[in-house]
Parts: sequence; C-alpha cells; structure tokens
Amino acid sequence: MNRDSIVRTPYYGAVSTRGTEAPRAACADEDPELFFPIGDSGLALLQEGEAKAVCGRCPLLESCLQGALERGEDYGVFGGLSAKERRSLKRRAARNRAA
Repeated sequence: MNRDSIVRTPYYGAVSTRGTEAPRAACADEDPELFFPIGDSGLALLQEGEAKAVCGRCPLLESCLQGALERGEDYGVFGGLSAKERRSLKRRAARNRAA
C-alpha cells in the first residue's frame, strides 16, 4: 500500500503527504497491562517505573498527559505520570488558579 499521495486543497493547491505521517506512541507495541500496575508498593512500583520509562521515550508524552487530565483518568500511567501524581498535579493547578 502506497502511503504517499497528492492531496488537492483549496488553499495550497497540490500538497504531498510524504513524510507527514503522525508520530506513533511508544506504548503502541507494549502490553497495555504494563501501564496499569495493581497496588502502590513492591512489584507494582517496578512496573510503574517500566511504564514511565516507555513514556519517557514517547513523542506524544505531553498530549497523552493532557488527554488523561482532560478525561480524568483515575488509574494507570499516562504521559509519564501515575494516577496519584496526576491527582497531585490537578490539586496544585487548582490551588494556583485560586490564588
């Protein structure tokens, strides 16, 4: 399948889509369970660290975190932060807005 094509737009005429493929999330090829450790001690902390390492090499880290905050994700590692860290971040942001 050829991913390169020419797209005609009313604003720019013919535009090539070559090289404009969206970045792929680093977690796309990982086991989803990695990002949902059960508990907050022992092996769960190791698993959380592994998930955060995957996030650390992801080109979509910031948008992933923003999406998790907007959706109110209560569990799992998103955008390099655990659920507990995201709750803390939201509380801090709320205090800053109130001040």
